[in-house]
Amino acid sequence: MAQPFPYTYYTCDCFDSNNPLASKRGPQPLEEDERDFDPHNPRSNYTLYPLEQLLYCEDCQQIRCPRCVAEETINWYCPSCLFEVPSSVVKSDGNRCTRNCFNCPVCTSPMTTNSLDQHGDGPPYILACPYCKWSTVEIGIEVEKGTGISAQLAKIANGGHPIPSLKERDKERERKKELESRRREKDAMSPTQDSPTTDTERDSTPSHDDLFYNLSSFYKSQIDAQTPSNPFSSAEINFSSPSAYSRIMSMYSSSSRKNKRSKPAPARDAASILEGLSIHDPSNDAQAIERIKREGWSTTLQPSQKLAQPDPTIRFSDELRPLATLLCTKRSKRCRSCRHILSKPENKITSTRYKIKLLALNHIPRISMRALPSQYTQSSSAPSATATPFAYDALKPGIPTHFLLHISNPLFDPIRVTLATPSTTPGKVQSRVTILCPQFEVGANTDVWDDALASSLSPIKHSAQDAGQIEAGKIWDRGRNWTSVVVEVVPGFLDGVPGLASSIGPGAAPPTSTNDGRKRSGTGALRDVGEDDGDLNYDEDVLEIPVFVRLEFEADVNAEERGLGDSRGSKGEREKREEAFWVVVGLGRIVEI
Repeated sequence: MAQPFPYTYYTCDCFDSNNPLASKRGPQPLEEDERDFDPHNPRSNYTLYPLEQLLYCEDCQQIRCPRCVAEETINWYCPSCLFEVPSSVVKSDGNRCTRNCFNCPVCTSPMTTNSLDQHGDGPPYILACPYCKWSTVEIGIEVEKGTGISAQLAKIANGGHPIPSLKERDKERERKKELESRRREKDAMSPTQDSPTTDTERDSTPSHDDLFYNLSSFYKSQIDAQTPSNPFSSAEINFSSPSAYSRIMSMYSSSSRKNKRSKPAPARDAASILEGLSIHDPSNDAQAIERIKREGWSTTLQPSQKLAQPDPTIRFSDELRPLATLLCTKRSKRCRSCRHILSKPENKITSTRYKIKLLALNHIPRISMRALPSQYTQSSSAPSATATPFAYDALKPGIPTHFLLHISNPLFDPIRVTLATPSTTPGKVQSRVTILCPQFEVGANTDVWDDALASSLSPIKHSAQDAGQIEAGKIWDRGRNWTSVVVEVVPGFLDGVPGLASSIGPGAAPPTSTNDGRKRSGTGALRDVGEDDGDLNYDEDVLEIPVFVRLEFEADVNAEERGLGDSRGSKGEREKREEAFWVVVGLGRIVEI
């Protein structure tokens, strides 16, 4: 376990696909849902969360985990320059900053704009990384202005060569198509004569951007050719019409089978480089292999660097380009069931505050467990001056151990708590659990001064801690808004599982996986994963106790919630509410004696 012992995880019932109405029908009492929660079930990994990571829906009165909420984007902004980007710009230009914010392609650190002028305040400018000292000088790129760098880099290729614009690409494509059509006509008229080499044949291999724009233009021309004069006509079917769904459904009707309809001509594929056809050239691979032999692997790109680049065909470090900074978003969260807003940050970019944030820790009691101090478990009542800390990583099987279950109430109303747990924990190592006081009350989260005044006027109530004895049906200790009860736990025996004593011991390492699909225990013994031979899997020797918590309290009724209005809603009216959920408490790891 990554989290130290003891720990507490709260469950959310959204993981249960067999019970789709669980989130709608609300929490059910233990007698209505007899299924015990098994923390060792593989599906339990998708429902256990710390209390700090959970939200709470006040309309549904239920816990909401990250899977139970729907996120909505409020705004987009650049984390470097903190400028807000409109959503229309994000759709057209992508989710990267279009101003002067760039990250280093080698170490991903933010880059700075530096001047190469002797005085340091004039052109040309470059982008430099202050961490790894990489700069655009290594790829031969310099810009003339210190602002609008994104637009300038879009026009400059590596080595300082200009990149043609979209209009220039279209004009060049049409020119090459016209030359190619003339060459074909001339070859058809005189097939015996050798045609001279044209500009299209002398051109080198097109770049990745050229192929993309050629293919995009080809598909647009195909869609325009397939679009009929009346796109809403039911006699013609094409893939670009908005009424394609209704026409497809009409094909299966009885009346449409009588009328024969003409099939549209199928769209053809790209047949040339000018149409976006990419032909593999083995000579490029041979040249790359020779360069690697000559310069070594240090000139090649790492997988993360190659995936971050917009051009997937680059292979070497001199082909890297600065990466525009990814935009960040501010998002609000809604409940998937009732669409109630659970979390909404402020629209201001520099603000870290929230307008609405319904945390579960403000509505759900916090539950924790710790070992009972040794002076209360020993025969002598005198506490030891040199008390050793409790070893949660070495629980001894078969020896009764007492723990304190602590519940703190964040609500402003007193609550009545009912706890239930299986008599034996689920899993191969079965431990016995007994809650000595399963029903008790927890005070409201009132002001500290109010509690001090109430305690001075009320008679003093003694708890089990004052007597120094553990008694069934009696709480251990209580405060203003918290209560502690004693839980007796008898850890199970590891040697009760066949073949376990030889595979797992006190100092054995945790099981690890092997390449042949089997589990290797700490002593080196191999076993099949699917074979149920009684051996323990990873972390099955961890003592985890599922506890069902049921809360009963009275809360104020708002007139708006009941839908009656202010005239009919009386102040001070209260209603009874119930909430129930499962928690899993990890107490420690059982070791062999």
